Amino acid sequence: MCGGTGPAKASPSLIGVDLLWLVPGDVGGSEEYAVRTLLAYAAHGPAGMRPVVHLSTATAEAHPELGAALDLDVCPVRNRNRGRRLLAESTWLASRTRHLDAVHHVGGRIPIRTSAPVAVTVHDLQPLDHPENFSVAKRAYLGRALPRSIRRADVVVTVSDTVARQVVDRFGVPGDRVVVVSSGVRPPAVVSGLAQPPRFPTILYPAVTHPHKRHVLLVEAFHLLADRHPTVRLVLTGGIGRAEAEVHQAIEAGAHADRIERTGRIPAEAMVERLAASSIMAFPSTYEGFGIPVVEAMAAGVPILVAEGTPAAELVGPASVLSAAAGPSRWAEGLERLLVDDGHRLERVEEGLVGAMAHTWEVSAAALEQAWRLLLATGSSSSRSGTRI
Repeated sequence: MCGGTGPAKASPSLIGVDLLWLVPGDVGGSEEYAVRTLLAYAAHGPAGMRPVVHLSTATAEAHPELGAALDLDVCPVRNRNRGRRLLAESTWLASRTRHLDAVHHVGGRIPIRTSAPVAVTVHDLQPLDHPENFSVAKRAYLGRALPRSIRRADVVVTVSDTVARQVVDRFGVPGDRVVVVSSGVRPPAVVSGLAQPPRFPTILYPAVTHPHKRHVLLVEAFHLLADRHPTVRLVLTGGIGRAEAEVHQAIEAGAHADRIERTGRIPAEAMVERLAASSIMAFPSTYEGFGIPVVEAMAAGVPILVAEGTPAAELVGPASVLSAAAGPSRWAEGLERLLVDDGHRLERVEEGLVGAMAHTWEVSAAALEQAWRLLLATGSSSSRSGTRI
């Protein structure tokens, strides 16, 4: 299917990194996570381990920054087609990684054929916890592939402590085989004094319109808030998900649809600009693997209101968390307090800046290095070699 020859053996340990699963614009936060952690390693990781990133032409074109920083092995597979993608992983990828020192599949599952030692990144267990959020075909596939991949892996990488605990408790994976590699963010901003809300206060929610993201709840809360604050705006970024029709209906049913902006998915540079222009980030999602937008807002000095019960809520202090059962009126009250109570707002900003320091790019690179060293040690102490089926 794909031509060329495999990468030559070099003195550093070569780690094959599988990004063939990454369909640009279709995989949500896992795309941002994969790109950021690899770039963090390129900038801050040691020279003794060299990743070779295997990806589709579409992904290479969507993320030229990867090619500028890392060794790429590009397969011209049309990976938007699941069948072609799966075939490429078990044929082309298996062949290209056979002579590398280890392979890391970052997309949450291990292909049928892969080289050993092997690691898998588990972003969350949503296909098992909330199968209703997936199509019937994807639900059936992931319901089998995810548990199988976790059990096959020599090392399991997770994006948060919460997911790590779930993997250990649910699948009996030894804790010393699980490494948490959370997403890095830019160094926290330096804030002197209170950053006042702009003339047109803006609430930002970056998320695909999946049911568990609860856009409808936020939209209904915004309509209540907008009744009392005639200049407030709501900006919804992110792609279209399975709850899109309900979100559109909720926007049009309120009296303030003209103050709600839909941008669709936007690139990282545009998100930085959106954060800089935002007064608050709202995050009512009830299911997350980590919560990249939340830690981004923390680092940018933007106060946040988060629903309890996800790793995103663990990133912030209790004053920034609302009960998962809170309705639109309670969300409207919480958002209003961040707009009008300067003392409360400043406390949340300062709290977020401190918390963001634990999630810099350097921290992500060091964690990924730890995972790969463990993977290489697993390979050197094991008699298994070659292609694993």
